[in-house]
Amino acid sequence: MSITTPITAPDSETSTLFNPAFCALLLNRACAAYEAKAGAAMPITFAFLILPSALHKPTREALPGTTASSMWAWLRSNPVILMDFANRARTFRTFTGAAIRYGLQRTVLTGSLGSIAAGKLARRPRTLFPTDDWTDCVKAAEFLGRWFGGSEADEATTLAHWGVKP
Repeated sequence: MSITTPITAPDSETSTLFNPAFCALLLNRACAAYEAKAGAAMPITFAFLILPSALHKPTREALPGTTASSMWAWLRSNPVILMDFANRARTFRTFTGAAIRYGLQRTVLTGSLGSIAAGKLARRPRTLFPTDDWTDCVKAAEFLGRWFGGSEADEATTLAHWGVKP
C-alpha cells in the first residue's frame, strides 16, 4: 500500500491545517500526551482517530473539558459527531499517512512496531503566528492523546466505540 502526499486547497488556512508538517506536529503532541498518561508509545491506529477529531471543528468543540470524563459516555451522548466519523477517518487516512511519514522522516515522530512516539520538535519560527483554529487543533490533539492514554480499553474496543474498523 502506498501513501501519497495529499494535495490541499490553495487557501492559507486549509493548507496550514492539512499539510503534513502541521499534522505531524499534532501527532507529536498527541503522542507526548499519550506517553505521559500511559507510560508507553501510542498505538499507530490511534493516529487515525486523532487527526479526524482534532482537525474537525464540531468534534473539537464538543470534546469534554476534562479527561476524567468517560470517553464511552461522551461517544454515546454525541451520536451526531460519530454519524460521519467512519467516512471522515477514511478521508483523513491519506493526510494521516502523509503526516506519519513526514514526522518519521524528520524525527518529529519515532516509530516502533505498531506504535509511534513523540520525537524532537524544532522551535517555532518567530514569524509563525498561530491562528485560534491552529491553537485549538493542537490543544485537541493533546487532549485526545491524554484521553486515549487514560483509557483502559484495547485498540480494537476503542476503534469499535468510535465506529471504525482496523
